[in-house]
Amino acid sequence: MDLERKRFLAKIARLYYLEGLTQQNIGNKLNISRTKVSRYLTRAKKEKIVEIQINHPPEDFPGMEYQIEKKYRISECIIVDDLENDEAIIRSMGNRLNNVLERILDSGSYVGIGWGHSLRELSKYINMLDKRDIKVVPMIGGLGKTGTGVHTNSVAKSIADRVGGVSYMIHSPAVMDSREVKEVIEKDSNVKEIMDMSEKIDTAFVGISDLGPDSTLIKTGSFTTEDFKYLKGLGVVGDVNLIFVDNEGRHIPNMIDERIVRVPLERLKQIRNVIGVAFGKRKMEILLAALRGQIINILFTDKETAKDIIKAE
Repeated sequence: MDLERKRFLAKIARLYYLEGLTQQNIGNKLNISRTKVSRYLTRAKKEKIVEIQINHPPEDFPGMEYQIEKKYRISECIIVDDLENDEAIIRSMGNRLNNVLERILDSGSYVGIGWGHSLRELSKYINMLDKRDIKVVPMIGGLGKTGTGVHTNSVAKSIADRVGGVSYMIHSPAVMDSREVKEVIEKDSNVKEIMDMSEKIDTAFVGISDLGPDSTLIKTGSFTTEDFKYLKGLGVVGDVNLIFVDNEGRHIPNMIDERIVRVPLERLKQIRNVIGVAFGKRKMEILLAALRGQIINILFTDKETAKDIIKAE
């Protein structure tokens, strides 16, 4: 990197970290977009122009991460500290996620995207400057309202914008009215193209949802409490990318399945990197199921959840 570029990064870092200007203020001052300011700040940290030190009590996160990796035979476990709220935890995960993505993604990679609140929030903190031509592909039909940001296409577009890539849209709801409608929809050229494209995905972000009253599936109106009661009666503890599983991570066939447009479990398990993000007591049962069933192989979670995972069984 040339000297002038380093000076420019240092100037932005000084305005943000020392002068206390917001990213929007800096963008206005320097006549650049807020997104560019965010990327320059990320670059400043990567180039060690900025180094942040947090003086907190020592924690054996590497030791805990290794225990979970070994116990569940996953590639990587990333643990962040417990912070004041969920937003702060996800922001901390975002910083770690960028480092992981720099390692596992190549220019031209295909990235599969599920849906949900955690993925939407995490996508805000993704910044990658060195990769090119990343293709972001939905792995499930549309869930939630497009304007809320949790919709599959919205999450895919948000991530594509953050990595300078391109996102594809799936013109289909995730849950149809009947099996017959689903079979017709799956033959649609757009839906078939997206599902066929899933064969090229080498890294995927999946939503992990429980069957409690606070589930995003309930809040968005995609499912009813009666649907959840029916699924629980079959032994379902939650879903990964709308694949309903038991406490061992085994897919449980059900009548709702027959109406869902999404990448199947057998295909999901063939993807090289499947990233799951989950923390909190209510996610424990489905998170353990996803680990036991080897559905995810890269886990992002917080310290308290990690402790519970280690103590489980």
